[in-house]
Amino acid sequence: MTPRYEEHAADPALAAHVHCTWLFEGDEDGAEQAVPPDGRCELIAHFGRPYDERGGDGAWHAQPTLLFAGQLTRPLVLRSHGAVAVLGVRFKPAGAWAFAGAPLSSCTDRRLDLAALHGAAAVSTLRAQLGDAADAPGRSAVLSRYVAAQVARRDDRRDAAVEACVERTLASEGRVSLAELGALAGLGERQLQRRFAEVVGISPRTFGSVVRLRRVFDALRDAPWSTWSERAQSAGFFDHPQMARDFRRLLGTAPSHWAASGRGLATCLAGDA
Repeated sequence: MTPRYEEHAADPALAAHVHCTWLFEGDEDGAEQAVPPDGRCELIAHFGRPYDERGGDGAWHAQPTLLFAGQLTRPLVLRSHGAVAVLGVRFKPAGAWAFAGAPLSSCTDRRLDLAALHGAAAVSTLRAQLGDAADAPGRSAVLSRYVAAQVARRDDRRDAAVEACVERTLASEGRVSLAELGALAGLGERQLQRRFAEVVGISPRTFGSVVRLRRVFDALRDAPWSTWSERAQSAGFFDHPQMARDFRRLLGTAPSHWAASGRGLATCLAGDA
C-alpha cells in the first residue's frame, strides 16, 4: 500500500489550541522508524493495529488505541505490523495545556492511554462515537468535538506570556535567548522556565533546539540537493557536528541514516508537520 498522509486545517473554533488534524494510512510491516519531535503534543487514534513502541529497556509494547502523546526530548522508535490507519489532532505548542488538564511536563516523553488522562467514562463515549462514524472525515470531526469539550471544561485556559515566547521562538527559528524571552514575558528566568514547562511541556531551550531541527526537515523537503552542512547552517546550527549531536539526542541516529529510512509515518510527519 502506498503511504497516504493528509493534513487538514483545524476547526476555526479550536484555532487557539489546535494546529491541524491529520491522517496516515500505510503498510509498513516490521519497519522500525524514529519519530521526530516537532514541539507539539498530539491526540492519536489507531484504527488499524496500533504501533509497537520501544521502551527504555529495549522491550516493545503496543500503544493504546487512543492516546495522548506528550513532547519528545528523546528518541521514540515505533514499528508496525501490517496495515496501519492513524488519525491525529496536532496541538499548537502551548495549545494542549487546556486539553490535557495536567501540567504538560508530566506528559513529556510519554504516550498516555487517554483513559488515564480523562477517565474511562469519557473515553468509552468517545470510542463509541468513533465507531459510529462512517468514514475518516467523520471520525476526525468526532475527535475535534472531543477536544473542544475537554478544552471547554477548563474554560479555554491559556497563558498569554508563554504563547508570546513560543511565537518569538518560532519567528527566530529557535535563535532567541532565555533573557530575551524573560523580558518579553515580564518574568524572571526561573519563573519562565517553570511556566513554559507546565504549558508547553519542555524548557524554552529544548523548544528552541526542536525548532532548529524542524528547519533541517524543511531543507530535506524543499532542497533535497543541499548538503548536510548547508542544511545545518540554514537551520541555525553552528556546524554539521552540532546538528548531528541534536539529531542523535532526539532521534537516536545520524541525519543521513534517518533520511534514508524510506517514506513512512515518521518521514511523513517530518516533511509535512
